[in-house]
Amino acid sequence: MAPNTDIATRALVVALKSPYIAKTTTEIMNITNLSARQINRIYARALERGFNPDLLYLTIHHQDWTLEDWKRVIWSDETSVILLHRRGGYRIWRTSKERFSRSCIRERWKGSSEFIFWGCFSYDKKGPCHCWSPETAQEKAQSVKDIDSLNEMMEPIKKAEWELQNGIRCLNLRQLPGPQPIWKWKKETGKLSRGKSNGIDWYRYHVKILLPKLFPFANECEKERPNTIVQEDRAPAHDHYIQRHIYEIHHIQRMLWCANSPDLNTIEPAWTWMKRKTTVKGAPQNRAAAIAIWERTWRDLPQEQIQAWIERIPVHIKKVIELEGGNEYKEGRLH
Repeated sequence: MAPNTDIATRALVVALKSPYIAKTTTEIMNITNLSARQINRIYARALERGFNPDLLYLTIHHQDWTLEDWKRVIWSDETSVILLHRRGGYRIWRTSKERFSRSCIRERWKGSSEFIFWGCFSYDKKGPCHCWSPETAQEKAQSVKDIDSLNEMMEPIKKAEWELQNGIRCLNLRQLPGPQPIWKWKKETGKLSRGKSNGIDWYRYHVKILLPKLFPFANECEKERPNTIVQEDRAPAHDHYIQRHIYEIHHIQRMLWCANSPDLNTIEPAWTWMKRKTTVKGAPQNRAAAIAIWERTWRDLPQEQIQAWIERIPVHIKKVIELEGGNEYKEGRLH
């Protein structure tokens, strides 16, 4: 272990570098007498071990929100659904001779696949849902045309941002060594592109969720509760810079929430509830059956249950602040 990196020093570094205090590495070097490499290594290891830098910051920022404020929030998220898997175990009565009886055996299959289920809701109403399916060749071809159109729209915006950031150098207001920066429209300057992964990326989330489902629901909620806010976690598909521009174009407010914090995300309990309900009579054995039962269960999810989950948030936030970002408390409402 490097010198001066006892547990108290490491805790100090993590606290100073977190978004709530937001000290720079140079400032932390002056406070702790550690090198920049040591500081960055301590913080990186804290992240690897589960430290959530946004958790305490967001809870403190929203500590004065009342239940009426949280009623304006649309909660959205995804969960994976594993076919042929039942949540929980089976309990049966059998004799020792029935150990290998077909009626007493839980069948399992190799190659069980999965799909992703997305949904959203607010305090007043339940929103749409979506079961993700593999992207077709036609959809991939259409994505090329759509991305070209988006790049045509975004290039002047990103160029203006680049010129603002490099304005002093471009205008020769001060002489700096090295060649003058030249604008190039590429990935590093914001040009949109897709990776080789077949998963849910920013483009699919944009065309399958935001435009056809989430935005219309947000506009519907806005009519009944002005200043409606859409909550999303920081998954790459949600946090991509193009999504921020799309939200601004459609005049919808967004709140990027902390990830890996199920006690502070009111839609997380819905996945446990739904996985229990969809497998109460056994796990669906094919994709079509699973999609049908998940969509039906989503429709049957009581609004009163959703409201109970949302009513827990003010209580949970107070507990997280009391525990300085910890989650060692019993979840639930006060009553």
